[in-house]
Amino acid sequence: MILKEKILFSKQECNSIISYNETHITNWLMSDRKYHSQPIAYSLETNWLFDKLKDFVERETNIETRTIKKTIHFHKFTKGDWFGKHNDVRDNRLYAVGVLLNDNFEGGNFEISRYSVPKMPAGSLIVFPSFMMHRVSPIIEGIRNSIVCWCVGPKFK
Repeated sequence: MILKEKILFSKQECNSIISYNETHITNWLMSDRKYHSQPIAYSLETNWLFDKLKDFVERETNIETRTIKKTIHFHKFTKGDWFGKHNDVRDNRLYAVGVLLNDNFEGGNFEISRYSVPKMPAGSLIVFPSFMMHRVSPIIEGIRNSIVCWCVGPKFK
């Protein structure tokens, strides 16, 4: 069950997020994933990003959460990169919040359960329960940039 799909960030805001310093890039090359990531920590420079995400989730989905985690994950997928099927159930993660920061790439489809989400425009946000299986298919051409964060709260009953 996808809770919300909506354009939240302007192209200028997306470009601003992409241009954050790349000093802490981790190159993931494992049996279930191949991509690059970087943490974006809550700070005076990034608080607008965290606040905008939290405000949207609370306003548009009526989800009551304790908070948005204080680190957002920036993901960069280049040609041949992918992320295998997984869920995000850990660290009290209740809902996953993903934002696509650009749309000039081929492949890299976001799939949740057995549903392939149609390619969304840059700045689009999607919210779904963290227990749902999801993946990103291999990038055929270009670079796919996105951010992911989680709403934390009490476990589902």
